[in-house]
Amino acid sequence: MTYVEFYFPGISLEGRKEREVFDRDTKYVLDFPDYSYAFRFFDKDASGNKTNFSNYYYIGKEYTKEQYETAYPQGENFNSSRVVSLVTGGFLPLKDDDVVVA
Repeated sequence: MTYVEFYFPGISLEGRKEREVFDRDTKYVLDFPDYSYAFRFFDKDASGNKTNFSNYYYIGKEYTKEQYETAYPQGENFNSSRVVSLVTGGFLPLKDDDVVVA
């Protein structure tokens, strides 16, 4: 079984919500829960353990490091070549395999 897990901003821990999906194609993840800023796919084995996690898909706008530094000169200094402006506010550095969807 394949699932999608959504991530939400939280005070001390990220909130999470999951649901079963037909396929790992992002076109099947059209209705993001309110206040979610990212999601990723995973499978569950026969015991219900989560396995085979995908990369993260962030909901927002992607910037190169140069674009981010030009647009937000007083912003946080991220040690990443790409940064995402989240739909929930704020910025996060992106890893090489992270994807931004809008």
